[in-house]
Amino acid sequence: MMQYTYTIEMDNEQGMRCRVAVAFHADSFKRFAGFTSIHTDVPIYDEDLAHLEQFVAQAKDKWVVTKPLSSTITNNEL
Repeated sequence: MMQYTYTIEMDNEQGMRCRVAVAFHADSFKRFAGFTSIHTDVPIYDEDLAHLEQFVAQAKDKWVVTKPLSSTITNNEL
């Protein structure tokens, strides 16, 4: 698994423009595996979250790798 970030501008369900920065996991084939954080300058709602995952998955070529996720934990990480 890898950790990625991506920033998108979108309209929330109330029609307000917002800038959303997300961090998330994906496998080596860039299959989305879930958000780890979502930050936005304007509130977003349940309906927006449903669309956000789709928007992120469609923008694979714009994802930024932040770090690979280790499948094991070393003693230094405990």
